[in-house]
Amino acid sequence: MPRLGAFILVVSASVVLAQPLRSAEVLLSCVWQSLGTSHEKRAFEIVFDQQAQRAELGGKESLPATISDTRISFAVNRGGSIFQYSIDRPSGFGTIRIKDQVLYSGTCKIGDPAHRSF
Repeated sequence: MPRLGAFILVVSASVVLAQPLRSAEVLLSCVWQSLGTSHEKRAFEIVFDQQAQRAELGGKESLPATISDTRISFAVNRGGSIFQYSIDRPSGFGTIRIKDQVLYSGTCKIGDPAHRSF
């Protein structure tokens, strides 16, 4: 009987390894507009992993993030200024703030990871 148990264990392990791995990463493609006088637009991509609580901005940085089913938020230090990103997951609406001032706002949508730009 021990051989049967070992056989079942090996078969079970083979089935688990043969199944495709599902990535916890989700790609968002965002287009946001400045609230300043120039109204410039910025397009960028964010990859986030809810399980690891990490966000990757533009393929360059892996940042600690707070990610729930309803909100994604993280901060980036650029030249001593802390930019705070916040995205509402159900609507895709997001903002970039410095302190209490909103600099950019716009929307994000789920992108195709096969066509990442970075």
